[in-house]
Amino acid sequence: MSLQWLLLLLLVVARSHGARILGVLPFAAPSHMIIHRGLMLELANRGHEVTEVTPFPESKPVPNYTNIAVNADLARITGGHVPENLFNLKSLGIFELAHRMWHMGEALCDHVLQEEDIQKLIHSKDLHFDLVIVEAFANECFLGFAQKFNAPIIQICPYAGGNFMGDWVGSPNPYSYVPDEFLEYKDKMNFWERVYNTVVSTLKHVGRQLIHVPKQNAVMQRYFNYTDNLPPVWELEYKTSLVFLNTHYSLSYPKPLTPNYVQVGGMHVKPPKKLPQELQKYLDEAPEGVIYFSMGSNLQSSQMPESKRNVFLKVFSKLKQQVLWKWETDTLPGQPRNVKLGKWLPQSDILAHPNVRLFITHGGILSMQEAINRGVPLLGIPIFGDQSMNMRKAVSAGYGVMVEFSNVTEESLTWAIREILEVPKYRENAQRLSRIYRDQPLTPLEQAVFWTEHVIRHKGAPHMRSAALDLTWYQYFLLDVIAVLTLAVGSVLLIVFLLLRALLTRICGGKHKEIDSTIKKKRS
Repeated sequence: MSLQWLLLLLLVVARSHGARILGVLPFAAPSHMIIHRGLMLELANRGHEVTEVTPFPESKPVPNYTNIAVNADLARITGGHVPENLFNLKSLGIFELAHRMWHMGEALCDHVLQEEDIQKLIHSKDLHFDLVIVEAFANECFLGFAQKFNAPIIQICPYAGGNFMGDWVGSPNPYSYVPDEFLEYKDKMNFWERVYNTVVSTLKHVGRQLIHVPKQNAVMQRYFNYTDNLPPVWELEYKTSLVFLNTHYSLSYPKPLTPNYVQVGGMHVKPPKKLPQELQKYLDEAPEGVIYFSMGSNLQSSQMPESKRNVFLKVFSKLKQQVLWKWETDTLPGQPRNVKLGKWLPQSDILAHPNVRLFITHGGILSMQEAINRGVPLLGIPIFGDQSMNMRKAVSAGYGVMVEFSNVTEESLTWAIREILEVPKYRENAQRLSRIYRDQPLTPLEQAVFWTEHVIRHKGAPHMRSAALDLTWYQYFLLDVIAVLTLAVGSVLLIVFLLLRALLTRICGGKHKEIDSTIKKKRS
């Protein structure tokens, strides 16, 4: 009996040391929610008192977890800048896509900060938080909560991260081998690719600083204007204690990382759970294997242009494999007998089934992580954002084939499916990379929890702060050092030149005098 009381006492003491954590994560994309929700719930399970601002409230009560629900319909609040049918984003260029993201972020900030429950949070006088977690996705205005509660900042990036994010923690992102997240380049770029990557990255960076960040600052100042000594957004960014990147070097490309720039890609992936009986039976009873097809949680296959949809139907109807298709409406006209539909499917658990031979995907980063975790090869059809770059990495690593959406024809789709199913190297490479990805000392979620608690324990972890943040741009690039060294070397060379000229002048002058005197003697 005494042992039980001791365990209970230890549990109470452990929970009494829990921190109060505010997560401001209102972006209305299920894929983004999947990333950060696992971390927030795990922190609550560890005894921290978690409050989360999100448009996706938990359906069941969770101990130590409080949800502040917000309404963030992006298509409505952005005035159409984020279309309801995301296939329409395929035609956008890099700068247009960046501009739309900035507009979306400004509209989301202005909308969310007006909501009644958020206004109560902003104007609260008796609340305290030990940490503020925000999503690094064009909504820097929410950094105002860190100033409001005098708390350290952790930012969670739902993708591999933009080059500008390294600036927040002083982590370098050399354009020579770190491609922009919207480009399809590898880390080994030729000369013209490096030129284009430098131009695109620089223009986006400058545009963000001159256009996006000031607008975010204006929104933040409007709603946090009573907060004492409220610094501008660009100063709060540099107070970030930690950035979590939803990537891993086995899935993207290696690049330099400061200690507070942490890769936790795949922290949403859990050990496979038992499938519903109907799905289990369907997968078990597929002697030729199963092709799983999903365009993710934001893109909807049912919104695909009819011409492209018909291509998939014709190709699937000729396959001997079964096809499990995430389809969001009740019916699919012309549905072949070997195609099974599901509005929402447990993707990660399905990919763990040994009969899944191929995953047809849009190349979203969560889908990539789940596929690699389970060792399943990919056929990628990217639409927008970082999806093309993700699939280029899969192709270069040998576990995927990519088909442009504009090039989806019966011939190209049939070739790509047969290529992956009939050539063993794709599955072998997927399983090899799966072993590399899973060979980590801690799981991605455990790493995220450890570093979150590290920041809390050490009051923002200033010991991990890079000195690069205290340097001006010309000091960072050593332009002052280069200038001084150039001046010093130039001065030495000038002195040497002047000395040599003087010496040569004296020598040559002496010789001229000697010649002149000789000539004069001969004449006399």
